Amino acid sequence: MKKLPLYFLVCFTLKARSQEKESFYVFDANWKPTKIETAHFLLHTYPLNDTCWQWDFYHFTGPLIKSEQYRDKDGNEINGVSYHYNAKGFIDSVAHFSEGKRNGESYKLSGDSLNHRIRFLYRNDTLMEKFDLDTVKKDSVPSFKDEKESEFPGGLKGWSKYLLGNLKYPERAMSGNIQGQAVVRFIVDKEGFVIEPVISRSVEYSIDAEAMRIIKNSGKWQPAFQNGHNVKSYKQQPINFRLE
Repeated sequence: MKKLPLYFLVCFTLKARSQEKESFYVFDANWKPTKIETAHFLLHTYPLNDTCWQWDFYHFTGPLIKSEQYRDKDGNEINGVSYHYNAKGFIDSVAHFSEGKRNGESYKLSGDSLNHRIRFLYRNDTLMEKFDLDTVKKDSVPSFKDEKESEFPGGLKGWSKYLLGNLKYPERAMSGNIQGQAVVRFIVDKEGFVIEPVISRSVEYSIDAEAMRIIKNSGKWQPAFQNGHNVKSYKQQPINFRLE
């Protein structure tokens, strides 16, 4: 898909949060600006910090297509992480960009299981190495008797109580009779803080946004423990949205 200059886009508001400088744009089936009534695609742009803007491309009532990071709000230079999603909403590939060029590691994922299948190494848009991880012999990982996985305080009961008191079914998804299971991937660091959350299985814009809010607001977790000290761990947290 070609780059979409912002001055060609038609903006609309899903929710007034101007202080966050986020914007929404809608397109028809040919990626031309359109009205909500004829929209096939949705673009959500917002700042992550002073030098990084995220662009999330969605099917209008369905999952993510891709999520990319740019150096400025107009999307003139891709700079950061780029995620592409398959038709079921699972992350399909991950790439890293620096100053508009692919640099560092990129991965092709296996789909539903989200396992890395192929690893690519780029330098200034040039492919330097490619590894088929399915054929690479896996090194054995040492285990320790004191190993403990990271978890939400109170375990499953604590998590269920947290969801019961905080999860809100989005009005947009409710009115569109949209339901499903969103999955958020994130890291629990050594202190128990949640960092680097990303949608690893997308359902729809408002459901994904609520799933991310739940994870970001979940407070400190109990960090993973191994070999006598806390260690960071990677989590995949599913959050179900079901209409009764």
